[in-house]
Amino acid sequence: MEYVHPRTGKSVLAIEDLNVTVEPQQFVTIVGPSGCGKSTFLKIANGLLPATSGTVTLHGEDVRKASRSRGMVFQDASLLPWFSVLMNAAYGLQCQGVAKNEAIERARPVLEMVGLTGFEDSYPHELSGGMQQRVNVARALAVDPEILLMDEPFAALDAQTRELMQKELLDIWSQSNKTVLFVTHQIDEAVFLSDRVLVMSARPGRLIADITIDIPRPRDLRVKRDPRFVELNGQVWDLLHSTPSTDADPEGLTSVG
Repeated sequence: MEYVHPRTGKSVLAIEDLNVTVEPQQFVTIVGPSGCGKSTFLKIANGLLPATSGTVTLHGEDVRKASRSRGMVFQDASLLPWFSVLMNAAYGLQCQGVAKNEAIERARPVLEMVGLTGFEDSYPHELSGGMQQRVNVARALAVDPEILLMDEPFAALDAQTRELMQKELLDIWSQSNKTVLFVTHQIDEAVFLSDRVLVMSARPGRLIADITIDIPRPRDLRVKRDPRFVELNGQVWDLLHSTPSTDADPEGLTSVG
């Protein structure tokens, strides 16, 4: 994947030799230095960016544009402040042409799934950051995508809320049976959530490891003190810090535990 720098006009190679297969209902997380192409890869996988080389396929068909089969959750909840929680959750369905009443009825059980029953009539400014992000997840789930693409969705949250959201996301994932492709800078988050952790090099982003997380499910936050968790956490950390860096700054790579 190449792009042209808007200021210098130079061609920049963002991703190279990234060959990944994600199985249905897997939770796969991507970690790597800042600027290595993680978010770019998610946008290509969602059809928001065209790949300049190679292909992304879903069920044997090339991904060339955004589709209802894929839902995107960004770091910023981006809720409409004049809409209630329920209307924000239903908004994606309405954008797809679903009638308002039907969209609302389809959004209600999703809000229950993300733990927001009783807050349907609240407005975004009345919610905590974690609750706003739950609405963001609900909006993506309401359209019933096959794949959920999540780009550092908890990065703006405080440490305690972030851990609680990690556990809640696993609960939502186990109920929804979605395939998840998740990007994070936080190593312990990647290990806790995932079936597999994909480790990318500095730009141009290459896959340097595909680590199976063999910690039994269901998981709760106490597993972060387990010796196997600490071992896997250290394995990912070592890989990230043993690769040569480029002008991409490896800021934000953190390890807990």
